[in-house]
Amino acid sequence: MRIGQMIKNYRDEHGLSMRAFAHLSGISPSYVSKLESDTQNKLSLTLPKIAQIAQALGMTADDLLATMDDTQIRLNPKPTQPRGNMLSPERLQIHLNTVPVYDPISCGTGKWVDEQPIDYLGVPDTMISKACHYFANPAYGDSMEPRILNGDYIVFEQTESIAPGCIGAFSLNGEYFCKRFKKLPDGSMWLFSENPRYDPIPIQRDDDFRVLGKYRMRMTEN
Repeated sequence: MRIGQMIKNYRDEHGLSMRAFAHLSGISPSYVSKLESDTQNKLSLTLPKIAQIAQALGMTADDLLATMDDTQIRLNPKPTQPRGNMLSPERLQIHLNTVPVYDPISCGTGKWVDEQPIDYLGVPDTMISKACHYFANPAYGDSMEPRILNGDYIVFEQTESIAPGCIGAFSLNGEYFCKRFKKLPDGSMWLFSENPRYDPIPIQRDDDFRVLGKYRMRMTEN
């Protein structure tokens, strides 16, 4: 979902003006207006800005990242000219954390995954928390397009529970999926695709269903 739409929904639900939300988040009212009117995702946000907005929305930065359109996330600020005693961008060090990579996970109708790592992926430490454990799978299929493309590396935060509406990695009767988890008003639980060509997958009472991880980011191999 567009972050501007999330802000608008939150303001409407809580009766907040743009100025009031700007005060909560520490960003300018004009920037709030730009985000809400940015229907084409032309604006991208740095991680510190996302963290500010997440706090104002009453959610964690991780949860906000999991629901945002990836095109709105800018991993690094635009380089600036060194000033005073500031380090130039060339001298800044990027530290990578090693995340285990497992077999491709199904972004389709289901796939068995070997639970032994086949490779390792370097992820910038600015993108993940040292307090959490992570794993990655290559995406196999197109059911999560346009958000996740076939062949993307999907990084998940390891967890055994997930909030409705979030994308995650799931085991259902021995097959592994990357889907969006939803719980309907009637209590039924489903795995939804982003691609409308795929039907939702019901989770039945007697199914062997496990939450494996919560979607954190995707990385594209150039």
